[in-house]
Formats: sequence, C-alpha cells, structure tokens
Amino acid sequence: MSKVVYKKEVDFLLNYLIHIFGYNKPFTISEIDYKDYSRAWIYKRITKLCEEGKIMRFERNAYYIPRTTKFGTAIFDSMKIIEKKYIQDGENVMGYFAGRYLQHLLGIFKGTPNTIEIYTNNETKRARTANVGGKRLYLHTARIKIDKFNAPVLCFLELMNGIDVETLDEYKRKLISDYIAENRITQRQITKYIPYFPDKTCRNLIESEVIYRVPQ
Repeated sequence: MSKVVYKKEVDFLLNYLIHIFGYNKPFTISEIDYKDYSRAWIYKRITKLCEEGKIMRFERNAYYIPRTTKFGTAIFDSMKIIEKKYIQDGENVMGYFAGRYLQHLLGIFKGTPNTIEIYTNNETKRARTANVGGKRLYLHTARIKIDKFNAPVLCFLELMNGIDVETLDEYKRKLISDYIAENRITQRQITKYIPYFPDKTCRNLIESEVIYRVPQ
C-alpha cells in the first residue's frame, strides 16, 4: 500500500470518527464500526492518528479527538471518561454519584470534595479507590442493578443515607424537594427500593421530614 493511499485511509477514518463522536468526547475501539474493517485494522490506524496528535489516548482503550481553537488545544474534561465508564454511556445508565460529591452537585455541600463517590454496575468489588485523570474515585458495587428507571430514586436514597440531618435547614430541604420533583420520585418507589439500604436511610427520611415532601 502506498503512503498516499494509507494517508487517505487514515484521514477518512478520522473524518468518520469526528462525524460519529465529535470533539473532546471519549470513545473506545469497540465502539467503532467502520466499513466492516477488523479491530486490528482500526487499532493500527488509531495508533497512527495518535502518533500524529490528531487523536489523544486518555487511558487504556479510551480516546478522544482534541478540539483546537485559536487559543490552542481545548482542555479535555476527565469527568466525561468517568461518567462514560461508571455512570451513563448513551442510553445505558449504570451508576450514580453519592456521598459528598452528590451533595456538592445538588448544592447542599458547598465545599469541593477530594473524592468522587460512585455506585455502579461496572464495579465487582464491594468498594475500592481508583484514579482517573487525576481525580480520586471511591467506587462501590451497586446495591441492586442500576438502570435508567431506578437510578434517580436509588441516588435519592443514597443521598438520604449519607445526609447529616442536623445540618439541614429549609434551604437545603428545598434543594432536596426540587430533586424529588424533577425526577418524579414517589413514595411507592421508595418503598420498593429502601430495603436495599441501611436502616439509617429510613430514619433520616423521617427525622428530616423529607419523606413528607414525597408524593404518593
């Protein structure tokens, strides 16, 4: 194969990847379905594009196409990799945030946690720490299989399991109420899933009076 033909193949593949995945969005080799070419063929061309700096390898089998602006190459957000691996990949929801990081996302905790806590289907150990892109993760195996239908209520129950009831004021209760409303969480859902959580979760729901803000 001539260098000209090889370069055209690589450029065509790059244009295809930009069309499918866009810039600064993570993807894996297994997600690429290009002209019925083999994984080995694709991997070889991806490696070439990485050598040319047109594709960046973030970690093992995790790539992205960098976006270049007049100010230079845009910074890649490693949270995109974390979310894709442990929270949601397309329509497939397999996890949710927990602990201080979840409270931070909802505005309940004002500080910036050093660790991002996650419950996910994509973890086999009961609990372990990991590092992705300089971010420290604390990963838990899911209490029950997580999907797009139960993730919001499981996340809510995780919030109530970890909340310090004594620190709740009306403003924080309002933030929790907003989450309940936005995700259409009901008492029927809570009754279904609360057996998978520690007794503390139910106790916090009652003592905080948050349970009375959940519709039937």
